[in-house]
Amino acid sequence: MNSRRPEERGEVTTVRLDRFQDHLEFGNTLFALYILAFTRQYTWPIKNQMPAWTLAVLLAAVIWYCYVMLAARPSKRLPRVFWLLVALPLLFVFLLRVVEPDTSFDVLNYHIFQAERSLRGSLYAPGDFFPVVPFNPAPDTLTGIYRHLLGYRLGTAVNYLALVWTGSVLYRLLRVYFGSPLLRCAAVLFILLTEQILFQINNYMIDLLALPLLLEATRLAIETGGAVSEARPSGRATLATTIDTRSPSARILCIALLLGISAAFKLSHLAFGIPIIIVFLFNSFARLTSSERTVQAFRLLKILPVASLVFLAPLAPFAISSYKLTGSPVFPFYNGIFRSPYWPEGKLIDPRWGPHGLRETLLWPIMVFFKPERISELPVYSGRISIGFVLAAVCFVFVRGNLSVRQLSFITLLGGLLWSAGSGYSRYAIYLELTSGVILVWFTTYVWKQCARLPVGPKLLIQIPLWSALAAQTALALDYANRYEWSMRGTIFAHRANLLLDESKECFRDRSLIAYLSPEHRALLDDVDVWIETTIKTSALEAMLKPYTPVLGIRSPQFFATEQSRGKFDEALRANQGKRLFTLTNDGADLQDVQRSLAARGLVAGKTQNISIPYFSQSKKLDMLLVEVLPGSQTAAKGLPLPDRAFKAQLSVSDLPASIRAGQKYLVRVALKNESAVTWPGHQPAWLYQITVGDRWLNEKGATINELDGRVALDDDLTPGGVVVLSLQITAPQAAGNYILQFDAIQEGVAWFSEKGSAALNFRIKVD
Repeated sequence: MNSRRPEERGEVTTVRLDRFQDHLEFGNTLFALYILAFTRQYTWPIKNQMPAWTLAVLLAAVIWYCYVMLAARPSKRLPRVFWLLVALPLLFVFLLRVVEPDTSFDVLNYHIFQAERSLRGSLYAPGDFFPVVPFNPAPDTLTGIYRHLLGYRLGTAVNYLALVWTGSVLYRLLRVYFGSPLLRCAAVLFILLTEQILFQINNYMIDLLALPLLLEATRLAIETGGAVSEARPSGRATLATTIDTRSPSARILCIALLLGISAAFKLSHLAFGIPIIIVFLFNSFARLTSSERTVQAFRLLKILPVASLVFLAPLAPFAISSYKLTGSPVFPFYNGIFRSPYWPEGKLIDPRWGPHGLRETLLWPIMVFFKPERISELPVYSGRISIGFVLAAVCFVFVRGNLSVRQLSFITLLGGLLWSAGSGYSRYAIYLELTSGVILVWFTTYVWKQCARLPVGPKLLIQIPLWSALAAQTALALDYANRYEWSMRGTIFAHRANLLLDESKECFRDRSLIAYLSPEHRALLDDVDVWIETTIKTSALEAMLKPYTPVLGIRSPQFFATEQSRGKFDEALRANQGKRLFTLTNDGADLQDVQRSLAARGLVAGKTQNISIPYFSQSKKLDMLLVEVLPGSQTAAKGLPLPDRAFKAQLSVSDLPASIRAGQKYLVRVALKNESAVTWPGHQPAWLYQITVGDRWLNEKGATINELDGRVALDDDLTPGGVVVLSLQITAPQAAGNYILQFDAIQEGVAWFSEKGSAALNFRIKVD
């Protein structure tokens, strides 16, 4: 029984609310919706939207309250000059392109789809087959909330607000270097004005969202272990308010939550989380005596299970969902470990980007300036990370009087190397743009102070090259930001005034894409029961035009690499039997690709109709084709890939000797039987798609020596169960030894039949 009187309980509540208000700041306020994006995943099993969202909001409110109360109360509020010198210039950059709807490749390819699905429930609906690669949709849920609240154009404000929050963290991180709020704000603006950040300030890419989380975790880790000296306007230092390391629970829980959400947004953020945790652990013990370290170790071990749960909480719901769907909690990453049947084994990389080999990996943060064509689709780079990485190495080795700079340098160095080893792709290293900027700012102020007593001549000789380099890098970044961004939209200065006025009128009104369609084109969509995803940049349209419609993705061959994945697709197809299937594509050239993709899955294109989709703007119309998809016939078409179910063959070889002379040519007779239920086409108009029988030589361990040996084509159609005998000339390897001679059927330009589950025929041959 509560012995307190009502008025006492009221006073306690008032005190708690006052304390909560004292702890509340700009960044913490934004953090509420970040948390909501994850609590919504916990309520996915609830099919009714109202109770699901109500429970998600309540859970988010509780977690948010706990975080705000655990976070250290800011010693000072952000000054007015911060909003004028940081937030206002960023707002100007945001407004430069905001009136034109974002049509970035990744946004249309999967971000919008993930947002729409995750807002309504789980990422994959009943009847789906991998519409997109299932990455954690939490950041897209966050952008989707803003998009539904503010409309399509202004919903991108989520990235602008995340940058302002990032600036507020930088402002506190820089208090060690600048006592003057004006100089501190100028430094913050300099750090944020890098092209990799400005490329995303007004679109739905998600790489900026985790920056304030990673940076706040960095600040907490660096300030662990005691007070941090804070510069006064006079230049003297005072002690800043921090959490006492004798009671580190609040700090470690905050860091765990920040890093957990960052990792859930992108697993690549672990490359920065690891050095942040190392710095935190170092600072937790560095200033303690031997006996105090033992006590501290027990304290950390005591809180470790709770901190681990806090870290895993944002990751858990989608990881469990992914494991149930694919057999891997981090699908499609690390499939060599988890061996999901729905993705090929091996490292998930794009060979276009990043370093090649160990030497380039170690030097990649420096090399990116000289090889911008290998860091992303936008082949420009102003060099912030390259400069910062070199300075970080110098500061880590030579700077002794400033521990925070050495630790930030350590985070930059180790984080840079882990990023290089992981991908080396520019969008995954924006955090390093910030840490490099902080190191640049510190180095500049350090040089300025060291030169204070020098004569004017030597002072200018040292200062001018440094300031010129900073100015050149910033000017280059701003020039790139003016000419490039992920949607390649022009700025407001590149458009006519009438167009800008018309587009501006759509702000706050652009929430529904289907509202922009004409009545006749809207009526065409009434027939769509199931989407077949065949073309890039169409999943967003499918999700927004028919949000509750199942989607079967067939354009990614990785999802059809195994018999089990192909069987799962067939199950999904049967589950949608009797429904009308349609696909969206762009034009005639894409229609040919669509026909090839459909043929490989045993489907064909039917009736085609033109449909014009104004993408939240009457001046940005997407002229598409709405193609009906029908079941394929039992006879495979010429000039197209065979359907997966047709790759079933039986081969037999007669009169093959056990040994053969090196380089000898030998004619063998191969019997080919069609074991499928599909008639194979004979002679093709071109070698592409021709069905052949071929051989390849393997060494004793099964490694391929030569797979371009002999080929013989199937001239006539081969019906199910039919057999044809073909004469194939083989050529023995030039080197003597023991080999494996493998015979297999092939559809040229598509696959060897054994790659689709058919059995190849192997013989051990001795070459003399």
